[in-house]
Amino acid sequence: MSPIQDIVAFAVRTYLEHYSTSEQSTLLATDASLATEPAKDSMVDTLKNLQSLVIEEMTKQSTYLKRRRNQEHSRIYQLPQEVFVEIMLTATSLDLNITDAFTLMRVSKYWFETAAQCPHIWSRLNVATRPQPGIMTMMRTLRGPVEVQCGQEPELGLDGSLADLSTLDPTRLRALVWHWWPRTEALRSFFQERNSNIVDLAVDRVAGLSSQRRLDLSPEGLYLRHLDLRGVTLPWTSSRLSRLQTLSIDHLRYETPSTHDLYRILRSSPALRRIRIQHFNDANQEQLDPSRPITEPIFLPELRSLKLIWVPSIIINTLVPLIRSPSCQYLELRPQSREHLEPPEPLEPLEPSDAILDLIISSITSQSMLDITVEDRAGDLSVSLVSSLRSGRNTWGDWDDPNGGISIGLFPSTVEDLQNLLSGLISRLQAARWKPEALELFYYMSKNPLDTETVSALLCNFPLTFPTITRLDLSLPFSSDYCYALRLLEDGIPNLTSLKMYRAYAGSSEEWANGIKAFLERRYPLRLQGDPSIRQTVSRLAKIRVPREIAECLRQEWPATSLSMEDVLSNIEAGL
Repeated sequence: MSPIQDIVAFAVRTYLEHYSTSEQSTLLATDASLATEPAKDSMVDTLKNLQSLVIEEMTKQSTYLKRRRNQEHSRIYQLPQEVFVEIMLTATSLDLNITDAFTLMRVSKYWFETAAQCPHIWSRLNVATRPQPGIMTMMRTLRGPVEVQCGQEPELGLDGSLADLSTLDPTRLRALVWHWWPRTEALRSFFQERNSNIVDLAVDRVAGLSSQRRLDLSPEGLYLRHLDLRGVTLPWTSSRLSRLQTLSIDHLRYETPSTHDLYRILRSSPALRRIRIQHFNDANQEQLDPSRPITEPIFLPELRSLKLIWVPSIIINTLVPLIRSPSCQYLELRPQSREHLEPPEPLEPLEPSDAILDLIISSITSQSMLDITVEDRAGDLSVSLVSSLRSGRNTWGDWDDPNGGISIGLFPSTVEDLQNLLSGLISRLQAARWKPEALELFYYMSKNPLDTETVSALLCNFPLTFPTITRLDLSLPFSSDYCYALRLLEDGIPNLTSLKMYRAYAGSSEEWANGIKAFLERRYPLRLQGDPSIRQTVSRLAKIRVPREIAECLRQEWPATSLSMEDVLSNIEAGL
């Protein structure tokens, strides 16, 4: 019962105790059963007293509520914004509905103002157009910028949605994320006239479904910040492409930017963080104009990812050596193949340079594994560097930084150039204090190889330089190269626990097996019980994996070593 109900019950009970008699119960049908005048007077007094008690209680409650509002409600106003955001998101199951949001916002004026001004909340509200909910979404902040998203193909067109858009002040339209379907063609005309304030632009033209490929930019307007285009071209000479943070162009077959256009865009966008250019038609990539030299460095101190996939080699070879960035953590370069042409045209090689080595260091050190492959094709050398390429979601319209990694091919002209390349790479990685855990070293050759022993020695410098390596995979052309490499590695790589050697191109299995035995005996000598003269200075090898025929040779005569054959030896095929 409430306090007022308690007061009324007490007053009634007191009255009945004073004026109830046993005789009254037998006189219900007579006039005598009616209350006497004194009884009425007493009831009036009781009611007056009851009224004063109720007023007193109400005053007490009102005072308590005011005090509570002054004291306890201050928690609402002192609530950190991030906690308030979590309340909003959790209360609406992470799928903010405009009705539920307003219900929570009405708790207090402070909450309403906080929700209205907080982009983390308001930008999540699904403000859908009335005719076809979900076709177009306007993400907005109160009286602030508006992001228009159109990701589906409507059944009836966009007339209702465009009517809603037309009610907005054009200066608020800051972002467009649009799947260009035939029935959304009207958006092109709408934004042709209203894009001067757009700073984030992501347009994906559905291939084969629209004849339009070009979206014109207003000559005067804000600089673009994020640009993500698929199958859509722009006026690449626009001054609005001068301060980009994201440049992503994919599947562009017509009106592609020239090398000069890209050079100008990159040089004028020092805040670039992501460059992603993929699947270019090289028909428009003319030879460089000598009157317009491309020689000045491109300084991109904020660059985090550089991805050039299936683009003309003239773009890669011209622009990449000019990029100066100390923090690029994701780098993937793959030029467009010309071998399908008649007659086939060879790729223009990307020659190593100090600038390129400086560029790739952060991409390598962002990972703990590196794959180095040297190929020798009749004297033509190539070196590929690959690590775990984890590019994140890498989705269209996503401005997040990808994870780290590298995939690049370099083409030194001679063995001396190869030596300079690998030594320059090692010195830079040492300066960066790289601590790798795994190395994969591969050397493939043609029928007329160069000095294989020299190349093998150059590759072995890597595991000998970085003592943190625990896993080493080797692929060398001859069994003699393996024996030479094992002699070099006997006293190095103190933390090595896993060694894998792939099948050799040629050579003697017996020679190779003997080289492995000598390596194991010297590196892991047999320790006599109680002999303190032999101390283990390297980690115990947990696994050695070799081709089947080499494993059989070792099983026939296991070397005198502290390692157990059953524990460590396996053939490569068994692990496939």
